[in-house]
Amino acid sequence: MDNKKENPNLTKFNNEFSEEIYNQTYRFSDENINDTFQRIAKQLSSTESDPQKYEEIFKKLLNDFKFVPGGRIISNAGVPIRGTSMINCFVDGFLGEDQDSMESIMDTLRRQALILKSEGGYGFCADVMRPRGSFIKGIGNETPGAVTMLDMWDTQSSVITAGSGNKTNRKNSKVKIRKGAQMVTLSCHHPDIEEFITSKQTPGKLTKFNMSVLVTDDFMDCVKNNKPWNLEFPDYEKHPTEYKKEWKGNLKNWKSKGYSVVVYKTYENANQLWDIIMKSTYNRNEPGVLFIDTINRFNNLRYCEFINATNPCGEQPLPIGGVCLLGSINLTQFIDFEKKDWDYEKLKTHIPNIVRMMDNVNDITYVPLEYQKENLISKRRIGMGIMGYGSAIMMLKLRYGSEKCLKLTNNLMSFIANISYQSSSLLSKEKGCFEKYEESEYLKSEFINNSLSKETIDMIKKYGMRNSHLLSIQPTGNSSIFANNVSGGLEPIFMSEYIRTTIMPYAPEGLDVPKSIDWDNKTYTSSTKWEFTKEGDDVILSTTFKGNTWKYDKNRGLLRETLIEDYAVKFLKERNEWDPKAEWASTTETLSIDDHINVMSVMSKYIDSAMSKTINIPNEYLYENFKDLYMKLYDTKTVKGGTTYRLGTMTSVLSNPDKKDKDKVIMGITKTEAPKRPETLECDIHQLTVSGDKWIVIIGLYGENKDPYEVFAFKKKYINLSTSIKNGHLTKIKRGRYDLDINGVVIEDIKENFEVPEEQALTRLISTALRHGADINFIYEQLQKSEGNIISFSKAIARSLKKYLNGEKISHLDCPECGSEKSLIMQEGCYICKNCGWSKCS
Repeated sequence: MDNKKENPNLTKFNNEFSEEIYNQTYRFSDENINDTFQRIAKQLSSTESDPQKYEEIFKKLLNDFKFVPGGRIISNAGVPIRGTSMINCFVDGFLGEDQDSMESIMDTLRRQALILKSEGGYGFCADVMRPRGSFIKGIGNETPGAVTMLDMWDTQSSVITAGSGNKTNRKNSKVKIRKGAQMVTLSCHHPDIEEFITSKQTPGKLTKFNMSVLVTDDFMDCVKNNKPWNLEFPDYEKHPTEYKKEWKGNLKNWKSKGYSVVVYKTYENANQLWDIIMKSTYNRNEPGVLFIDTINRFNNLRYCEFINATNPCGEQPLPIGGVCLLGSINLTQFIDFEKKDWDYEKLKTHIPNIVRMMDNVNDITYVPLEYQKENLISKRRIGMGIMGYGSAIMMLKLRYGSEKCLKLTNNLMSFIANISYQSSSLLSKEKGCFEKYEESEYLKSEFINNSLSKETIDMIKKYGMRNSHLLSIQPTGNSSIFANNVSGGLEPIFMSEYIRTTIMPYAPEGLDVPKSIDWDNKTYTSSTKWEFTKEGDDVILSTTFKGNTWKYDKNRGLLRETLIEDYAVKFLKERNEWDPKAEWASTTETLSIDDHINVMSVMSKYIDSAMSKTINIPNEYLYENFKDLYMKLYDTKTVKGGTTYRLGTMTSVLSNPDKKDKDKVIMGITKTEAPKRPETLECDIHQLTVSGDKWIVIIGLYGENKDPYEVFAFKKKYINLSTSIKNGHLTKIKRGRYDLDINGVVIEDIKENFEVPEEQALTRLISTALRHGADINFIYEQLQKSEGNIISFSKAIARSLKKYLNGEKISHLDCPECGSEKSLIMQEGCYICKNCGWSKCS
């Protein structure tokens, strides 16, 4: 190991953060980073006629993070584990005939399980499924609709990717399992589209999904020209045979055959639906918008496939059964500082080897389903992208989105597109074309004709193509941090530097962790001097040791603060050239919206798949300007979709588009009316011990989603219940008297079971908040902070409510990995923790 450290030709981490991300996310067993690169290079060169030659070439490519393969390749290439894939992206859906049947739905769920088990990201379109209220003859009843059916996919994802929750000591084990990122899409004409758009505003609903609306050219034309818009679905009762055999979710294809549809709703003006989409995105940052006709129009394989879904972050639009592997060129390693430009010679040397290396994955990787293997081999898609763009632009001392920046970016992306296509064509000469290649049809591609040079097209005519698609720009949340903290994908730098708080498993030698802490009286035992301080509402202990701030709090234990700098900032400081006030030092906070759009417009011309990009906007950004932003993206005719993140928004509500003030978004506190309590509610019964006290917590559940409606908590000594009882029915007999419907157990007078008045008051307040739709995450967090004579009571309720929390606690932007408050930011279509690097999509 010491010899490796002394070898200047091997990769080194320049900061603790990057090394921790590697250890937690990508390292296998007890290897180090150079061992990791060795196993990747060895595995991906194994298909070559001269594997030793290409093993050395691929190692040099990986060294210093010049090229960073997708996370599944880093984690899984060359490891002695079967059943995990090097493919990042899978799109699935409904197959065969009678796609809307329960048998088809369950078969689709089976494939989802296999894909998530392999650690792949999963996407699909829900257009096939009948809307809410549709009659099903086979059961003599009405369907709950496409959106409710999505609960099955959501629950299955949660279970399959949960892991054990325990740290493993096995040497042949990964440190962490990938957490099943998913995307679901629904078209703007589907009758359930309003329910789809607003579904995640219900706490706990579809937390394992990213969601995007498929927006058509016809719809955008209606929006621009204030035309009516219909929500419609095939008339399956009029065309039962055709529906069973031919309905595959493509409404345009259905109507082109002369089959009729049922119109479920007509908007007098398409802007009514557009407003619902825009206001949800403005206030909730979801759903995303995909310009589906732009996607299909620019698809190189338009002649043999139809696309209506993408991978979880949107950079890979794929057909059903479609797969793609990812990797990114780290632009910080391709700068010619003398010319103040990109190092084109270095790029020209390495891009052919990147294409070769990525193409080899298609022949080696495991995929969970046979028809995915056929797709893999017959199309050989790869998604070569970029990372570190924002860092590299800053290293060149250019402002992101400036005129000079855009000129250099246009030249760079045109160069990468042409060299990568030429490389694939020459690889085709050596190894053969992808099976679905049909020259006359392939060369009709709008992307090829609009984006590639004559030289490149002539080469394709001569040699064909090894890969159907080559280019995408993906989220590189963890991998960009791993690559010594460069910026992600095509994003600007979010923050030039920030403080990262890390939960530490143990203290360094010489630092004595405080013991016997009395938080109320502010006393502790330790040979190290610690100070009691406040962070927000919390009291913590803090000290300085060997240049770092160390903290200790009652919930997270021992913490360490570390200053994290972007790669460009560190680079410029080492050259004594860093100037935080310079125009070129702009970050997300100071850039204009047009800066983002202009960069996207330039890059999208040279991307044959798609780009994952989040436009960060200030909280006060006007709604009308926000709508204009999405229209500008559509009008580029090359950008294939967009997501936005408005600072500080997740809980605002939508206004009614049918009201007179339909263009005004209602902000502030929303007044709600609680649903009336039915006579009987189902209830969950939690029996637990807190600080030595045994508690029974009863939570009444309301509606189809079984949302928490009311809560009662009292010590076990007041009610005689077997510990095996987990649920029941709570019938209100009269005020204060409830029948549990369990062996004749009746609570005669609830208030008599409270030991202090504060307990009764607290349960009333929590129940009131639940009935009015308050965020359970917030209630849980506040209960965790309780002190004084009801601390045990509060924590009993908090622990019981934890079961009903909204997935990864996104609604309050707290990190589920490290617990840091309000530490989540949106980048590249995904929530990322700025403190620990956790990503919702990885």
